[in-house]
Order: sequence, then C-alpha cells, then structure tokens
Amino acid sequence: MRRSRYSKQLAEMPANLFDYWKSSAKNEFNGIPGDAVFFARAAEGLIAFFDCASHDSKPCALPSLAADSVWHAWQRLSPLKLEAFCRRNFGRNIPHVERANMPGNMDDALAVCLVRAREREGIRPAGPRLPGLFLLDRKLKMPNGFGYTVQRGYAGYSQMDDRGRFDPLVACPPSLQAAGLASAGLIAPLAYAEYMELERARRRTDGSACGSGCGSSISCDSSDGGSSCGCDGGGSSCGSSCGGGCGGGGD
Repeated sequence: MRRSRYSKQLAEMPANLFDYWKSSAKNEFNGIPGDAVFFARAAEGLIAFFDCASHDSKPCALPSLAADSVWHAWQRLSPLKLEAFCRRNFGRNIPHVERANMPGNMDDALAVCLVRAREREGIRPAGPRLPGLFLLDRKLKMPNGFGYTVQRGYAGYSQMDDRGRFDPLVACPPSLQAAGLASAGLIAPLAYAEYMELERARRRTDGSACGSGCGSSISCDSSDGGSSCGCDGGGSSCGSSCGGGCGGGGD
C-alpha cells in the first residue's frame, strides 16, 4: 500500500475498516476471501475508481466487485466519514448507485471509467490495453466478479464463476471499443485516428480481425465465433452518478 500511487488516500481510510469488512463482506459476497492482501488490493481499486469518477460529470461504473465489497462495508461503517474522505481527496462526494438506479446504459458508464482509468495510468485512451482497475477481479479471483480481457484487439468481459474462474466466452460491447469511445466524445478524434492507423498496421501484419466490430452479445473468442453472451447484464453491479444537478464534476 505504501508503494501505491494512492498511498496517501489509503493511509486515510478508517483503521477499523479492514476488520469490519472481514466480518461483514462474506455475508454479502459469497466466497469472498478475507485476507489482508485481498482487502488492500480491493481498497486500492476503490480509491482508483473514486479518482476516475471525480474526473467526469457523466455516470461512471465500477468494473470490480472486489472493490465494491470495500465500498459497501465503508458505507455501512461510517457513511459520513466516507463522504468527507471523498470531498477532501477528490473534491466532491461520490455516491454509490446500484445498477437498477444508474441513469443511462451501464456499458456507457463503464466506458467513462475505462477512459479515465487509462488516463490515470498513462495508457493510450483508444486502447485496447486495459488498466489495472478493470483487471482487478480476475487478478484476485473474485467469486462472481467481472473478468475483463482483450481478445483480437477488442475489450470485453464475462461473469466469473463462484470460484473466481474466468469464462473465456466474453461480451464485447461497442461502447468499450475505440469507435464507441470516439462517438461518445470520450476520446479525441486524433486519438481515434492514431489508433485506427495502428490497428490497420497490426491487421496487415497478423491478419487477425473480429469482423467489423464486436457487438454487445458477440463472443470474441476465436474458438467458435458463437453468439452467446458471457455476462448477463453488464460488467458492473454499481457505479456513481452526479445526477442532473452536478455540473462539471462538482456536488
């Protein structure tokens, strides 16, 4: 945690949050590990998400169930201190919004998080490389978490099983691909043009492609090109939204 780019914020988390999370998270997230290493990585993922959400006024979805487990515990333990923490470190409150109450499309909110997370890590905004926040559940083998991957140049996800095993049959929402990010105004036209030039060069080299683009229920796995979705309902269970009166990231 001391080596993290968010070491300051991690040090400010409640001292009793780990013990509370350890005793309570298992009642809400079946099979979740309860060790300190898992908690530390999940907590770092949550802080990274707060950073992403604070840099955009649009709804922003959390792609990690492990990080969400820490968010839930913190909300129950000390909601007012959580709000104060966010205002102090990120300039505004970052409210937890369940999937059913998120405005708009969840994949669009995930796209916002994807671009902001790439910016935080110095990754090309058009992709296809995934930032650490999107790889967290798969790295931690989070039971029933969200497994993100890149197949044939396209970002996608699948629901992991109750033992944290990754399902290679993934859904590739158009909103997470470079064209979708560009059409939503999340990346600049120049960044998209540069990505397309690199992608054309890559395809000339290896001859790979996934058709004209992966749809929201199309498998990018090269095994059979089937059309069954690997994740039911999106790669996130919750997120944060400013609502209608936020304006420019303030609250």
